Amino acid sequence: MVSYAITTLLLSNLREFALDLPNHRSMHETPVPRTGGWALVAGCLAALAVSPISPPLALSAGFVLLLAVSAIDDLRHVPARIRFSVHLLAVALVLWALPQALAWWWYPLLLVSGVWMINLYNFMDGMDGLAGSMTVIGFASLGLIAMLRGHGDLAGVCALLVAGALVFLRFNWPSASIFLGDAGSTVLGLAAVGVSLYGWQSGAFGLLVPVLVFAPFWLDATLTLLRRMLVGKRWWEAHREHLYQRSALRIGVKQTLYWELGFMLSMSILAVSLTKLGLA
Repeated sequence: MVSYAITTLLLSNLREFALDLPNHRSMHETPVPRTGGWALVAGCLAALAVSPISPPLALSAGFVLLLAVSAIDDLRHVPARIRFSVHLLAVALVLWALPQALAWWWYPLLLVSGVWMINLYNFMDGMDGLAGSMTVIGFASLGLIAMLRGHGDLAGVCALLVAGALVFLRFNWPSASIFLGDAGSTVLGLAAVGVSLYGWQSGAFGLLVPVLVFAPFWLDATLTLLRRMLVGKRWWEAHREHLYQRSALRIGVKQTLYWELGFMLSMSILAVSLTKLGLA
């Protein structure tokens, strides 16, 4: 309800606030507010405030820092080196907050993977309905597995994220009237990192499960990055060469979204099935 009310406010009285203006890299043709993530995060925070869940201080600090810098970036440009530094720090705080210590070699691997997840969620927020759908299907799958394994708190967090994403999708489905923006996309990316690692450490699921569930995102972003690097392009710059973007330009946004939904559901079904068979 909080997310819905704030989204409605942002689309009425504050519609001209933090607009995403179309350019040659955009998938939209008219200015669209990029504040949908603010409403999603506000709704999640309101629910957490009245829930029995008490996240570790380091974990909360990581999310607060990331949210602050990303919200500023929605309003005015923040240099890439500052954003990247905050991404590193946010993931490091999540790793620090883990309930169990890991072998030393896990930390650089998970740090790089975590920062990549934050950024690829941001990369994939470029088409109507895509990031919201991945959030709903991805966290619903992890929540279902956690619930079946008796991890109620983790399942509750996943359900909260799914509910917020469903509200967002109400306004982001083609043709979208609002986008997540940096505040929403980066925080969801970090949430995917946190839920995945806590679920893994608590025994709710194996690490392969979130890798499979979020495969539609990391496969597209990783393959696109490698392709741009191999052909000598400035891979760190914004572009319109993701697989989903090329598909949308060729067959349309809605048709591409339906293909992506099929891929997401297939990978989630595979992850749930492997978990039930004790293979993941």
